[in-house]
Amino acid sequence: PNLTVVKIDVQGNWMTPPVQLEATDKITTALCQVDAENSSVYQGLAIEYKDRIAAKEAEIKGKLAQADLSGVNVICADQQAGFVGWVGLNVVATYGEPDSLTPQVVRELVDTGREAGVTLIIDNLQSGQDAGKGIAEELGCNRIILSNFPGGFDDTETWEKAIDWNIELILGAIAQEASQKSRWIR
Repeated sequence: PNLTVVKIDVQGNWMTPPVQLEATDKITTALCQVDAENSSVYQGLAIEYKDRIAAKEAEIKGKLAQADLSGVNVICADQQAGFVGWVGLNVVATYGEPDSLTPQVVRELVDTGREAGVTLIIDNLQSGQDAGKGIAEELGCNRIILSNFPGGFDDTETWEKAIDWNIELILGAIAQEASQKSRWIR
């Protein structure tokens, strides 16, 4: 009966560390306003969490630096565009939920993908995990499914585990593509 609802307005993909940091600040501010008596606890926990976010970002950036992702052209679900761009992949086009993918839209995405040399399609688990399947098949390229939230896949119940999962899927797909290219060259 005494529930207080506070809307937190944070733009961007919450899986990216910069957005996690911003959200942490805004959530902490809201908690401190509704429960001023415990504000020092909230602020202390926010500092600890922000340190974990910064450490995870540094770890991920280290992994990503070993792969040249800027030359990898992708088409992805619009809900993943912020994350995929943060990772460093080149997003050449995005698409919405499956019901927005009319034959004309799919054709335009396939044409764009061919023209740009797209090698990876990235779907979003929560907004239609198979939305890009037909596009990937038409382009003959790899496809992965990322999650926008912790808990979307087994053993991803925290933000840290969920972002690690997404990063491993991306790096695995890039490595697979590189392996396929090297076989074609021989």
